[in-house]
Amino acid sequence: MQSGANSAIRSSPLISVAITSYNSEAVIAKAIESALAQRTDFPFEIVISDDYSSDGTAAVAESYRVKYPDVVRVFARQQNVGTQRNYYDLFEQCKGKYIAWLDADDYWTDPEKLSLQAKVLEEDPSVVICGHFVRWVTREGEVVRERFPTVMPGRHGVIDILSRNFLSSTSVVFRNGLQRKLPAWYFDVSPLTDWPLYVIAALSGDIVLLDRSMADYTLSQTGALWSKGNLFWHRINADFYERVERELPAKFHRALRRNKGKEYEEIAYILRKEGSFQDSRKAAVKAFCSPALLDSLGSKSKSLLASLVREAEWRLGGAQTVSEKQ
Repeated sequence: MQSGANSAIRSSPLISVAITSYNSEAVIAKAIESALAQRTDFPFEIVISDDYSSDGTAAVAESYRVKYPDVVRVFARQQNVGTQRNYYDLFEQCKGKYIAWLDADDYWTDPEKLSLQAKVLEEDPSVVICGHFVRWVTREGEVVRERFPTVMPGRHGVIDILSRNFLSSTSVVFRNGLQRKLPAWYFDVSPLTDWPLYVIAALSGDIVLLDRSMADYTLSQTGALWSKGNLFWHRINADFYERVERELPAKFHRALRRNKGKEYEEIAYILRKEGSFQDSRKAAVKAFCSPALLDSLGSKSKSLLASLVREAEWRLGGAQTVSEKQ
């Protein structure tokens, strides 16, 4: 770390590195070290918020505050508040013009990361978020995916980020203050910690994806959530689309509803395979009604017909017929 970062807090940091943690004792040092290794000609700070860990995470973070008192600040909570609130409150503690997002399980692999992203944001006020490609790795260091996302580098807008959340949070640097535009329901949509921020931010500027891989995203970070299965995530996504529509201008509604309809189609399919025919039919109806009439007409009609037929079979034939069909 160059001398410019040594007086970060005293001289108003350009970037705040926001690290959230919970029971991250074994990994948080690697995240902090990857931030300290950044080479910049501007000051930055590292702000850590620990959500009342039951292990030694807070002690590890505090040891770095003691060692780098001009750079590191630590907020150790006295009770658990949950992921969403911990993120938001941490962002509000950041003094930088920009906030670099870094979870305690992840780490940066390129010491030029902050410099490159700061340059983009400083030179172009129309850019509100700057991200980059990342690798997916296991906690043991095995590379599961060499490059994420699959979208093209360059500029992206509301329609792009509505279609899918292609930004890994550990790649993101955004303009401080964007978090204050989040709606109140943000605290109710865990585990979607980052997607709501990206969509709301894109209403006021562009997202730039740099053609460079500069971080490792550790899959074990959300292992407990991903183990819930596809149905869980399709429901989370559908709920997000239901909520965020109220925040978007009408010109984006058709694209949003098309994406929402696809989520309900997937929900209907999974429920139908599970034998939950009534719930499958309800999801298929929502899939049919979500987009414009002619949008995805073939797939949504097929989904609805299949759900109606299987529910009818279930009602007429009972469990025996269902068993034979499966």
